[in-house]
Amino acid sequence: MKNIILMLLLLFSSGVAKENLSKNLKNKIASYDKLFTQISKKRTGIPNTKIEAVKNPFVMIDNKIIVNDSNVTIKEITYTLSAIINNRAKINGEWYELNNEIDNFYLVSIKRNSVVIKNEHSKKELFIRENDASKIKFSSK
Repeated sequence: MKNIILMLLLLFSSGVAKENLSKNLKNKIASYDKLFTQISKKRTGIPNTKIEAVKNPFVMIDNKIIVNDSNVTIKEITYTLSAIINNRAKINGEWYELNNEIDNFYLVSIKRNSVVIKNEHSKKELFIRENDASKIKFSSK
């Protein structure tokens, strides 16, 4: 008799536990279904015109050491104009024409003795370096 009562109690308790488990599982499934429904809806964002109008958040490095510790040294590249021939300019040993890209700059103007390079943050005019004739020494043997 005790065994029958014990078996009935076990069956009843397992049935109640099973019912509670299935309710919890159904509730979780319902919450996930709701979440997936929300995710699947088409979302509208910012139009591309507004995104393109945002200015570049990155700071351009000028001809200075910005960080100088034992691990990092950041310097800007210096540009040397050495020649101008037929609307072409030789900068840092390479030949460029108008609108060519030089690192993060563009060659926007070529003049008789100088060129202008420009990007969205800065504009630089490079001049042909003229040698100082007074420093030239001649000797004969």
